[in-house]
Amino acid sequence: MTVGTVSEAIVARLAEKGVRFIFGVPGGECNLDFIAAAEKQGMRFILTRTETSAAMMACVTAEITGAPGVAMTTRGPGLAAAANGVAYSDLDRAAMLLIADGYEDDQAYISHQRIDQTAILAPMLRASSNLRNGDPMAEVDRLIDAAMGNPPGPAYLEVAGSFIRRRAEAAPAPRSATRLPEPGPSALAEAKRLVAAARRPILLAGLQARSPDGTAALRAFVAATGCPVLTTYKAKGVVSENAPLGLGLYANGVPEQPLIGSADLIILYGFDPVEGPPQPWRYGAVPTVELTNHAYEHPLFAPTASVVGDIAASIAALHDATDSSGWEPGELARRKEALWAAAQIFGGSGISPAALVRAARQAVPADSRITIDAGAHMLPVLHMWRCDEPNQSLISRGLSTMGFAIPAAIAASLADPGRTTVAFTGDGGAMMCLGELGTAVQSGAKPVVVLFNDSCLTLIGAKQRRRQLAPAGVDFSHTDFAQVAAGFGWHARRVDEEGGLAGAFADALASGRPALIDVTIDPATYDDQILAIRG
Repeated sequence: MTVGTVSEAIVARLAEKGVRFIFGVPGGECNLDFIAAAEKQGMRFILTRTETSAAMMACVTAEITGAPGVAMTTRGPGLAAAANGVAYSDLDRAAMLLIADGYEDDQAYISHQRIDQTAILAPMLRASSNLRNGDPMAEVDRLIDAAMGNPPGPAYLEVAGSFIRRRAEAAPAPRSATRLPEPGPSALAEAKRLVAAARRPILLAGLQARSPDGTAALRAFVAATGCPVLTTYKAKGVVSENAPLGLGLYANGVPEQPLIGSADLIILYGFDPVEGPPQPWRYGAVPTVELTNHAYEHPLFAPTASVVGDIAASIAALHDATDSSGWEPGELARRKEALWAAAQIFGGSGISPAALVRAARQAVPADSRITIDAGAHMLPVLHMWRCDEPNQSLISRGLSTMGFAIPAAIAASLADPGRTTVAFTGDGGAMMCLGELGTAVQSGAKPVVVLFNDSCLTLIGAKQRRRQLAPAGVDFSHTDFAQVAAGFGWHARRVDEEGGLAGAFADALASGRPALIDVTIDPATYDDQILAIRG
């Protein structure tokens, strides 16, 4: 198409980068120019109910597609409301461009809704621009490159009408992606020395491993060496959890401790400290080799050797040095079985969380993508659900925010409509984003939402009990979420007995609509699950 204005040129550039959606809540200024330009470009603008969810949805599309996610807000309250999504982009390493209205240079007299928007976001941003310095398309390219950088994260574009409605100059060709640095030879030599001395190495894969190159290199290494793998929550599926050497999850918890403690070398592959719980590293006695694309501001500990550079190239260089003969297949099979059994705690007088997860696994297609909110329910979901590929399970781990699963599932359903998407959320997380049920209907997204309804902030309540504090401030009044969802036009079902779960899932999958299953949960087994997994 012929590109006329700067706003049209920006949208055209985003389309060249693979962007298919802009998410947001528009104001009456420049947002409207971008919506019009998106329509001309065949790009969908998804009207969300909150700016926070818009930013979350943009991030999720980035994680699934590899293209930068794009969110858009008005100035002032709109920008401020998006901050939690920007924090997700920062800490969960998702490439996002946030576009917001600003003021013209001749509007210095205006104080209404005027806040320093760049300053609010600055600690989280990879880059920002207001198009006042240099060629606007060069500025946009700089922002996109920064958002998709090493590590990826949020970039911010603040716009005013006089800067985006003028005629665009001929845009330069888009730049090719920046290559990751090559691993340093001396660090790689030290890593090879440590690896060669080990006979029982174990690899902990983190979120950097989710890239296509990172996953392919890891799978080739495992096939060539027989090295067993644990993954972080974000990296779940980079090695199939149904494969013998895909043992399960690392959560710095109890189930994996005997396994990791019996290793004679730990290889950290793309393991980002933001994924670790706020606890000290437990395995200081075991030599550790770190392979990472970049250094960290807050390293979890000092590894024995650290190789900074393209992790795919680094691990390929270790194939010939790796000997995993100290692990016996029978031993690994037993340890894997014990890992997966830890969360399978059933019982209580009603529907246990584990029983609900088991019913969901039996009901939905094996290749379904799941999204998971923060809360006690995430433990049985993550530790019972097996994934075969990266990004088949989406969770906020760096930020660990509630209110993520439903917006994430809507975005995932839009980005990959041929795959069933299932959101697992608690009542607390759901109440933070209930308006987005309307977004799903309006946009044509068709996720299945599984809601663990126990009228409580259960994980916080467990911490309260551990401190022997009186129960206060963690219980909700009763909510019938099925009735709420039906009001938005969803297929909705409330389930109070375990025998009703199979039928509820079957009806949800057959409905052809977004579907919510509101399940009354007996939280009695949560404390035992928390102890079994986290200690």
